[in-house]
Amino acid sequence: MSAKPTLGTYLRRGRERSGLSVEVVAAASRIVPRLVEALEADRQDLLPAPVYVRGFIRAYCEQIEADTEEALRLYDEQAAPPPSLTVQPKTPEAPTGPAARRWGRVAALSAVGVVLGVAGFALLGRRQPDAVASRGNGAVATASTRPAPPPAPPAQSQPPVAVPAPAPAAPSTSGIAPAPPAAPVSSAPKPADRVLVMRATDTTWIRVQPDGAPATEETLAPGAVREWRTSGRFQVTLGNAGGVELELDGRALPALGTAGQVVKDAILPGESSP
Repeated sequence: MSAKPTLGTYLRRGRERSGLSVEVVAAASRIVPRLVEALEADRQDLLPAPVYVRGFIRAYCEQIEADTEEALRLYDEQAAPPPSLTVQPKTPEAPTGPAARRWGRVAALSAVGVVLGVAGFALLGRRQPDAVASRGNGAVATASTRPAPPPAPPAQSQPPVAVPAPAPAAPSTSGIAPAPPAAPVSSAPKPADRVLVMRATDTTWIRVQPDGAPATEETLAPGAVREWRTSGRFQVTLGNAGGVELELDGRALPALGTAGQVVKDAILPGESSP
């Protein structure tokens, strides 16, 4: 019984049956020849991100008239990551020995200190009303024995006093004219930010570079939504142009390409966009 073929063996046999060379397949599918050779040699370390490789496999199979789904299944089997091992965190043990006894003594002393503080505060509060009452009685006795002040004499009307006008400021002798008041600074309105929204409908590798901001580079899963803002333009690269929906300033944009197509350095908005 023959062994199960790998993706590279499957593609190379299909190309040889079609009577095509590596150069012919590379030119027809627009794949770099070294990537065609890497696919046939199963060199995963020489290939780009999986979303690009899946597009290459579709284009390769179209040239040799091979089953695309079978080729993608072989690729998924080879590119599947190994199962991860889950490490259970170690439960910390309760402190024992001298350290535990030392912390027990500290807790006991703290409790005693709290009890003494509460008792002292209660005694102080009990003595404070007596002192306030004694001070109040003394104040009442002093006020009752103090004679009333004599009535004030009636106020006499005084003639208005003329206030001299301020003298004019003397001219400067330094020969330097005073600086004119600073003109108010008018703040120019900032240009409104443009908003780019991207929704993934298929697994897609993206790279978005807003003007004046760092680039975002990641692989989006179906259903993921991303948003960017800038007062300028956006530079967009897609590994699967048909796998995303774009919206600019609340308006839907037409697709930049088809499923599996790679689009590099698209500028949004373009010359004809608002």
